[in-house]
Amino acid sequence: MNRIWFSLMSGLLILAATAGPANSDQSSVDVASGIQLLPGQLQADRSPDGNSLILRGEEGLVVIDTGRGNEHTRQLIDLVSESGLPLVGVINTHWHLDHIGGNARFKQRWPGLHIYAHPSLDTALGGFHADYRKQLDAYLPTLAEGSPEQQRYQAEMDLLKQDRKLAETDPLRKSTTLTLGGRILEVHVSEHSVTEGDLWIFDPQTRTLIAGDLVTLPVPMFDSACPEGWKRTLDKIAATRFRQLVPGHGAPMGPENFSTYREAFNRLLECSASNTDKQTCINQWFAQMKPMIAQADEAYGRTLLGYYIDQFIRPDAPGRKRWCSQKD
Repeated sequence: MNRIWFSLMSGLLILAATAGPANSDQSSVDVASGIQLLPGQLQADRSPDGNSLILRGEEGLVVIDTGRGNEHTRQLIDLVSESGLPLVGVINTHWHLDHIGGNARFKQRWPGLHIYAHPSLDTALGGFHADYRKQLDAYLPTLAEGSPEQQRYQAEMDLLKQDRKLAETDPLRKSTTLTLGGRILEVHVSEHSVTEGDLWIFDPQTRTLIAGDLVTLPVPMFDSACPEGWKRTLDKIAATRFRQLVPGHGAPMGPENFSTYREAFNRLLECSASNTDKQTCINQWFAQMKPMIAQADEAYGRTLLGYYIDQFIRPDAPGRKRWCSQKD
């Protein structure tokens, strides 16, 4: 999820250019029996982290998404280390840096660790990540040496340079069932949704669905997404009898709130495909989603959504042409 930096360097969004304070520890919470959530954060002036989860089985732990390789990742490693149980695997929901950036640190801490993910990072390294590195190459020399902003973007460059160190060890190209640490997990593969290949995980023991960035608050994030493929995946998720859903960003939600999210998503696509004014489409999203969006997140969310409508959602948007398959 590199929307902040793409927007800064392309001039498509006007966001705060000063890095915020260093990440403070988030409190982990138990969201179901044997499932611990370490919340991420998404702010205009910080490098974001996606939500991370620790699933406890009788024989060990499974981590889903490792953060960005920063303090979030450090806290996640501490939680696993302090559990007294072995780490038997990591699952990445998709290749955005705030979900895989901690992989190298996990591999260093647990040599031989199995990391399960769709192999679409290979495509991203030669496309999305390569483009980002070029932007950073041009942008970094313009920043004051030693400034918080320079340090922030240099950290991004250092992370990108890790390339295959962030990659999976066990590629998943088709939906499957994994038994890890004694816990049975249904892992679903969806193509051309948020990325070329996304994973979403269903834990039948607690009926918890872990959606990655297929569900995000305050808005859906389209940086590498195909709207129609994403819509089809939300339909599949809706057919799953889950008790709660953990999004890639934001608080867990029940089926009723997910239904609202899905309806608002579909209306956003319909509105953006019409001749309706962009601001009307944005207002419609926030009116429908108001109960689930913190007031403090709305201004930034509105800025993001305006950018996404023009660059990724409209029928003639350049992002749509890049990320959708020919059949879409």
